[in-house]
This record gives sequence, structure tokens and C-alpha cells, in this order.
Amino acid sequence: MHPPASSRDGKLDVQTPSGRSLELFVSTQRVGGYVFWTKRRLQPASNRFAAIVLVADGDDPPVYLVPSTEWRHAAPPLVDRDNVGKRSEAEYGISLAHSSLPALQRYSWDERSPSDHFR
Repeated sequence: MHPPASSRDGKLDVQTPSGRSLELFVSTQRVGGYVFWTKRRLQPASNRFAAIVLVADGDDPPVYLVPSTEWRHAAPPLVDRDNVGKRSEAEYGISLAHSSLPALQRYSWDERSPSDHFR
């Protein structure tokens, strides 16, 4: 993967070696938290991903890569909130509670992740 073409507000625009353009919405969080993006900003598409770096006591923090299309049929730990009648905008989120971590494992970054997502 080439270096990001640009970065702003936690979003990286990346071009793969094959020329595919990707958008990565990156967030660093702690276990027990909640991360979210407004639906206006993060609209599901095959070229958009949420990348979560989970800060812990270890030297090598786990990284999770969630295709934005997963929110079309959100299942825990993914959250789809419309917030109708509330002050907050509609959002897509991820619960990072201790109880959510086993379900988050399906998005864990490993040696196969680049070939699976970034061709």
C-alpha cells in the first residue's frame, strides 16, 4: 500500500498498489469505550473502512478493520443509531466494552487482511 494521499479529521485517503482508492476512518480507543461516525460522514461503500487501534497495556495494540458495508446489517458490536428526535446526528458506532471484544475479533487485522481488503 502506498502512503496516504491525504489525511484529515481521522480519515485517510489511500491508494492501493493496484490503483484502488480507499477511505479509512481511523480512531484510537481504549477498551470500554464507544467510537462512532455520523452517517452523513461515513456512508457505507465498498471502498470505506473503519480502522480501530485499541490502546492497551501491551506493546502491540490490536487493530480492527471494519468494512463500512457491515453497517447495512449491523450486528453487535456494530451499532446503527438513527437518533430520531434527538440532538445528536444519526451515527454508526462500535461498542468497545469488554463484553463486545469477542464479537469484534471477526474484524481483527492479521496477515491476510491486506490481500482480503486492499487489492
